[in-house]
Amino acid sequence: MTRPDRIIPVAKLIEGLRLLDQNIRDFVKDSQVLLSGNHDSHAVALAIYAFEELGKYSELQRLQDEASKKAESTITVKDELFRSHQYKQTIAKKLVPQDVMILVPAYFDEKYFDPKYFQTKNISVEPHLRSECSFVDWIDNDWRIGIGTTCDAERLRKFLKAVLQTLDVLKAKT
Repeated sequence: MTRPDRIIPVAKLIEGLRLLDQNIRDFVKDSQVLLSGNHDSHAVALAIYAFEELGKYSELQRLQDEASKKAESTITVKDELFRSHQYKQTIAKKLVPQDVMILVPAYFDEKYFDPKYFQTKNISVEPHLRSECSFVDWIDNDWRIGIGTTCDAERLRKFLKAVLQTLDVLKAKT
């Protein structure tokens, strides 16, 4: 079901952007705490929440800038910006370097030939990953929570840093 677009007064955008800024920073901080406690899956999920909020921040800021140039008192926002994880991530992917979005790089250890011992493709930030890292699932005749392998903590830290740096650059524009 498609919902109607949202009409938001430009005067209310400052508060929305402030709330988004705080939410992004809180998600990053919470992700870092979870990561330091070896709770990789939930750390990844919160990092992706921050990433999606960054996409929302960027789009609302863009619409605010357009409205200011045209001296309009309201903006029209697609409902997808509040509902679609794919939509928000598509926006955010244009903002951060692609290499920091690879959370677990592909690898292969020649000592093992069983696929469960090697990662054949990169695990990158994608909409489905946030759910996989949040909930227990039954996959390949076994229980799983998360990405099925240990997250590269340093890569996740770089991703979180890129989210905050991008937010700071966006904030400097206003």
